[in-house]
Amino acid sequence: MVPVLAGRPPARSRRRPTLAVPDAYDDAVDDAPRLTLLPLMGPWHLRHPRWNVVTVRDALEALAPELLWTTALPPGFEDDPGWRDGDEIALPWTVVPWAGRRGTPVRGIGAPGAEDAADFERYLAAYPQARSSLDAARAALRPLHQALPQALDLTRVLHEVLPPLAEELRLRLEAFGDGPGSGWRMRRARAAGERIAADLRASGATRGAVLVEADLWPALTNVLDEIGLGWSPVAPPSVSADARRRSLLDVAWRGEAADVAGLLGQLRELDLAEARFLEAQLLLAHDHAAEALEVLEAAATGDFREPYLLPGLLLARLGQLRDLAGKRDRALQAYRGALALVWAPAEARAAAEAGLRTPFTPAPDGEADRP
Repeated sequence: MVPVLAGRPPARSRRRPTLAVPDAYDDAVDDAPRLTLLPLMGPWHLRHPRWNVVTVRDALEALAPELLWTTALPPGFEDDPGWRDGDEIALPWTVVPWAGRRGTPVRGIGAPGAEDAADFERYLAAYPQARSSLDAARAALRPLHQALPQALDLTRVLHEVLPPLAEELRLRLEAFGDGPGSGWRMRRARAAGERIAADLRASGATRGAVLVEADLWPALTNVLDEIGLGWSPVAPPSVSADARRRSLLDVAWRGEAADVAGLLGQLRELDLAEARFLEAQLLLAHDHAAEALEVLEAAATGDFREPYLLPGLLLARLGQLRDLAGKRDRALQAYRGALALVWAPAEARAAAEAGLRTPFTPAPDGEADRP
């Protein structure tokens, strides 16, 4: 979830290399099911303009899969609106709405298993030899940590993000086996692979796509190779006008603009409630609370249902701005509106609940004003 109101060796039999791209022969395979894998990057999609939540959707559009799975959500996830609070923002932002419009449901195939990893690592701290193995696995991720803050495209994600994760998994499996020390990644991947294979058999489909958390990618690709399911990474999509606009909005979500006036000007050219919210966020962050309130009051009279996180965040922030303007009764109305939604981001609910108890005031260090 993106914070906006506050003040993450299996045996190598004969198989395709993990990051290989299919060649012409692969495309000629007739009736064998083919899987295309798409890496999910969590909140880092906001920093990667050529692999943002819209380019993920555009890649799926080009694939037109008959079946669609994700390892980031459990089976039956749609029964609990709280699934939207997860880190994989591409799913609620673009993927699930796109799949719903297309009539291709997203099948959750995620399995629990990483919950005891932190306890395991704390336990290892008392054992120097085990700790050295853990340190080696962590060291394998240094290239990943160097790459992530950069503006990556899909090709760089495939070649600079996923290989360090594969090496880290190899070292963890070698040292600790598949268990708390690996986040049970192989077990989770096998459960996902078995479900994919069963769905393909039952449906007779030949084209499927799997949205995979980056840290589970190495384990899942090994499992798919083991069970004989052909797969390939998704091809980079062309960058659409919608994706370029998304990149501009993502800069505003991050709140890192070097030229704030220029960004405000670009946002004002967009006829989107999301752009109005982000404009208000920037104004508030630069001590223009009255202007921010004017912008949000206007936005609240229109349609602000999209994206998924906007209704709760907009109403919670509107309540805070009304409090700053001394409009307590109207602030309470906005806070109650946020809490009355079927779902609102946990951060928005916390802000609204706090606002109901006490009128909002910015934190002395300005942290509460951060978008």
